[in-house]
Amino acid sequence: GLQQVTSALDELNEYADKTIYNFGDMTRNIGLFTNAGIGVESATSMIKGFSNEAAASGTNAQGAAGAAYQLSQALSAGIIRLMDWRSLQNVGMGNKNMQNGLIEIAQAMGMFNSETTSAEEASANFNGSLEKNWLSADVMSSYLRIMAGDMTAAEQAALGLSDAQIAAFANQQKM
Repeated sequence: GLQQVTSALDELNEYADKTIYNFGDMTRNIGLFTNAGIGVESATSMIKGFSNEAAASGTNAQGAAGAAYQLSQALSAGIIRLMDWRSLQNVGMGNKNMQNGLIEIAQAMGMFNSETTSAEEASANFNGSLEKNWLSADVMSSYLRIMAGDMTAAEQAALGLSDAQIAAFANQQKM
């Protein structure tokens, strides 16, 4: 409803004041994510996490906007493929920390199996492993919500993450 949207926009406006990304960029990105079928509260959290990742990698607002568009298309399809991942890499995102975090979450969520690939193979050849369709929208959503600081330790544990992994994500958020 309107109150939920207003609350989400207020949260993004406050968050935008703390980053190099302006409110207009964030509202455009939240629109992309909600058009991909993501609820407004989850989309707000994911945009915060996405912005944190972009800022940590030194990505400028224009690059982040393009990558957000491509990612929204992938989220809509339910899977992040190599071409989607390359859009993140092309603007400087998708570093080894992000790759390792996604692999840990995917493993905890049971995304690796005999039909896909293993966490070890994904770690050794991340880009090549994406063709095995293990990087789902749910894995990416969980990662971005964790990076936003909007997923509690209990929620992370419910995904299957260990206490050590939860602590490592908490440390990564502080960087």
